Amino acid sequence: MSEKDKGFSFRQLFFRDIESGTQEKQVRKAEPAVNKSQEDYFSGKTPQAPVGAPDQTLVDDFVQRLQNLINQNNQPGFDFLEFTESLFEEKQNPSPEVYKTVFRIAQKIDKSLTPAKLLDSAMFYKDLVQRTAETEINKGVSKKQGLQSEKDNEKTNLDNGLKDTRAKIQQLTRQIQDLQNQELSLTNQLQAIDQKYDSRFIDIDRKVNAIRSAKEQVMVSIVDIEAGIKSNLS
Repeated sequence: MSEKDKGFSFRQLFFRDIESGTQEKQVRKAEPAVNKSQEDYFSGKTPQAPVGAPDQTLVDDFVQRLQNLINQNNQPGFDFLEFTESLFEEKQNPSPEVYKTVFRIAQKIDKSLTPAKLLDSAMFYKDLVQRTAETEINKGVSKKQGLQSEKDNEKTNLDNGLKDTRAKIQQLTRQIQDLQNQELSLTNQLQAIDQKYDSRFIDIDRKVNAIRSAKEQVMVSIVDIEAGIKSNLS
């Protein structure tokens, strides 16, 4: 694929309605192919989402990352990506005849092209999507575990400080007023610890769920075309 073609947007293909079970292509404006796939998804800033649909914005963002990754790893020659691009240039919902027509044209470009080669190529991109999504999910799980450990340590430190302060209150009656003020401060911190961390836990959970949803949307699209190749070209 030429440098000019590497910006081909599979966004329209991958944004399919999984929940309703339809395979209709949803028309969306393609975004510039920035190198988001190399960024740390969980360290990056959470995209701003429309009111009422916070998770879909995260899904859109990760689908864009997967699209960029697929484009960057486009295999040499006429493979699954070029076939898919040609297929959907013909029709949004290609018929068996469109599959066959596009394949015949493709064979004129690459005489060695076979349905098996297209399916092998599809498997390459499926594996790429699977590995990338799982890697990012594992990062999210690890980050959440680290955050939990940080919370537990801080909570333990505050709890120990509270216990020590209460002991001093019993032993040092001359300083009881000062120690009571310290007790109140630590108690307030301890009570506020959940509120301090809850939003960060929620943010990680939203991103992990978005990755899973994005992966499913991409995989459904690839499997759909793969099924069409098997049924119409094999």
